[in-house]
Amino acid sequence: MKTRTKIFIDRLVGLPLAWALNLGARVLGRVLRRNHDVTPGNVRTIVVSKYLGMGSILQATPLIRSIRVAFPDAKIIFLTTRGCRRMVERLEHVDEVMTIDDGGLFGLVRTTLRVIAQLIGKRVDLFFDLELYSAYASVVSLLSLSRNRIGFYRESAQHKLGNYTHLMYFNVRSPIRYIYLQLGILMGCKPVEPDRLGRIRIDPADREEVAVKLAAAGVGPVGYLVVNPNASDLMIERRWPADRFAELIGDLVARHDRPVILIGAPNERPYVTALAGRITGASGRVVNLAGELSLGGLFALLEGTECLVTNDTGPMHMAWALGAPTVGLFGPVHPCHYGWAGPGSEILYKPLYCSPCVHEVDEPPCRGNNICMQRISVDEVLSAVGRVLNAPDADHRVAADMSYFIDPTWGPLGRVIRGSIEEAHLKGGDLWRPLLDAPDPGLPAPTGDTPAPRPLVGVKGEAVP
Repeated sequence: MKTRTKIFIDRLVGLPLAWALNLGARVLGRVLRRNHDVTPGNVRTIVVSKYLGMGSILQATPLIRSIRVAFPDAKIIFLTTRGCRRMVERLEHVDEVMTIDDGGLFGLVRTTLRVIAQLIGKRVDLFFDLELYSAYASVVSLLSLSRNRIGFYRESAQHKLGNYTHLMYFNVRSPIRYIYLQLGILMGCKPVEPDRLGRIRIDPADREEVAVKLAAAGVGPVGYLVVNPNASDLMIERRWPADRFAELIGDLVARHDRPVILIGAPNERPYVTALAGRITGASGRVVNLAGELSLGGLFALLEGTECLVTNDTGPMHMAWALGAPTVGLFGPVHPCHYGWAGPGSEILYKPLYCSPCVHEVDEPPCRGNNICMQRISVDEVLSAVGRVLNAPDADHRVAADMSYFIDPTWGPLGRVIRGSIEEAHLKGGDLWRPLLDAPDPGLPAPTGDTPAPRPLVGVKGEAVP
């Protein structure tokens, strides 16, 4: 199903169902008085759910890492859709992946009922729902019968305070990884390396796949640039104009004397092929691999690039997680929300009155005339690529400033907790005050010397624990 079809069904069916269940859950919550205490000893099973958006899932990896440190003996299950499963399986600290088939209505209903039954049997202690607008996600969270259900609200929280036991204000002007981390802090998890995404596992077969593809095109395993001109159907207005990409690629080859690799999903190949046909002055130096790489092959390609030029979409977040130098083009989304800063990363964005609009409205005000993207010039992107190619290696490992997240006398900023739980268990900031004074919990710093129980990949393919 297309994204807009899913949204329509969610509002038509999911929202009334969520409201009905919400009212019943509020009554049962006061009658049953379940134990909602959270300690490392009484949390054995944790679910993190994010159904759509590979980029968003990668932005949630600091939360998953922080959960693992806070609850080292708990099993972490990630609930997502079938299309995202292959990527989630390559993330560290995820013990099990459960999937929903959202390809059609029948499959959606069938797999949802199956997953709910499985979750009830697992006796989930913490259920982190990373969706904001989805009524479907709210229903699944509640019907899982998890002991603590943690989600987001943005305007009124009243329609969610039955389906969830704990809610967190979703601040659209805060980095999305910090927004996700705030859910963990609500459960006593101190952020661990909040400004590092990933890691993503890359297998030897993935690198071999890319080596074969590049060799067949006469390109070596290093010294190439990657361009991603695509954007998902959530909002194709995030695409920089095709004629700009065509001009840019010709200039990149001429100025930097490097081959350029074009990428995209199988359904994006016709668009990428048409774009490639408009490139001039780069004969034999442009390779179109759109639709030809596995997901692991895409990871391996991004791992080895000297720079990725991309619209604001999934491969951008993948490159950040892999430590690949990146130039990201933003327009309908504000970079303060989904962006990244630091050595090896450049973001181009032209503030306009109507931006941001993604996540704010159902249909962009421009209706396709994305002036926000059109105002980014080819020369600006060329200059950004030059800066990235000459930038030092990126290192985003910094300690968290807990004063950003917590009021020491009250707790995590933005929290709303169901009244019966607040009265019984959460007195002042007792659960969270220790986080302010505790040292950074950290996992071992990435090195090439410590063997890992599983092969994980850090910056530029370095083996890390």
